[in-house]
Amino acid sequence: MAIGEQERPSKVSLFAKHAFKYYLVGGIGVLVNLGILYVLKEYVGLWYLVSSAIAIYVSMTTNFLLNKSWTFKDTMVKQSTLFMYLKFIGISIIGMVIQLGFNYMFVNEMQMYYLLAAFVSIVIASGVNFVLNRKITFGIRL
Repeated sequence: MAIGEQERPSKVSLFAKHAFKYYLVGGIGVLVNLGILYVLKEYVGLWYLVSSAIAIYVSMTTNFLLNKSWTFKDTMVKQSTLFMYLKFIGISIIGMVIQLGFNYMFVNEMQMYYLLAAFVSIVIASGVNFVLNRKITFGIRL
């Protein structure tokens, strides 16, 4: 390697780095999501699915901002922030449908506590969101 050249990370190590950061941001998003869900249900008195939908939207927005400014900052394709946000929200809606579906099933069919149901549902939906957002929203190729 010549002086001044930087060694490029392998595709696998880049994927792992992105996954680590994405899930760290996702952990913050889970805290935002569950906190808003709890406040809206317990203190505002909204139905748990309405509270969950609002909480999901707020956490999607915070996750987008953190992923854009940190997770994929140096490797994403240059494009309009608004266009990226719209793609992120579109993909996140897929995750939201998955999350709300499992949330409903866990609470209504399996009698699971709504906060635990929300957490398990988030874990299930997050894998789909990571793969799709990495490729489509942020333009990362593997």
